[in-house]
Amino acid sequence: MSPDLFLSAFVSMFVVVDPFGTAAVFAALTNKLDKAMQKRIAVKAVVIAAIILATFSVVGEPLLRHMSISLPAFRVAGGILLFVTAFRMIMGFHDPDQLNSEKSAYKDRSDIAVFPLAIPLLSGPGCITAIVMFATSSKNMIDYATVMTATAYVMLIALACLFFAGFLGRMFGPTGYGIVTRVMGILLAAMSIQFLSDGFHQLFNIQ
Repeated sequence: MSPDLFLSAFVSMFVVVDPFGTAAVFAALTNKLDKAMQKRIAVKAVVIAAIILATFSVVGEPLLRHMSISLPAFRVAGGILLFVTAFRMIMGFHDPDQLNSEKSAYKDRSDIAVFPLAIPLLSGPGCITAIVMFATSSKNMIDYATVMTATAYVMLIALACLFFAGFLGRMFGPTGYGIVTRVMGILLAAMSIQFLSDGFHQLFNIQ
């Protein structure tokens, strides 16, 4: 197992998933539910997200080949998509106060484990893009297993954050959550630019 690959995949997925920011959303959406129901929702959301990411890690490369999409082109598109995700994080589109507004996209709470927790927070377009890029870049099964191990660790951390969302909310508060999410957004923005740079270099054979 390559420590560098593991660290790169772990940091990338951790920043995109943003477990602390997701915990803030989770706390805002489940504050009127009992503890047992909150835990069931958390487990269901993480399991669904993990299945989605694992599926795309397997079918991502064959799908790209079938659609005649090169990896460099996907890197460019993925970089743009990740930058949009980063921009939303920095601008606070998932802040808890926005979730309580009348215009919130999350007013329907019939199955919040699926939406918005599993999709798009824990396994949204940014996460799917990242896992496909790392999976398709893997040179062998060891590299692939390393990427999936890093992703599994991120999912476990996300589950822990959901379980302790109330405690984290008291510890960080709205201001703390905002700071953490925006710092992660800045890191993700820098990573997205790197993906764009790598993709353009490979597309146009820039040395």
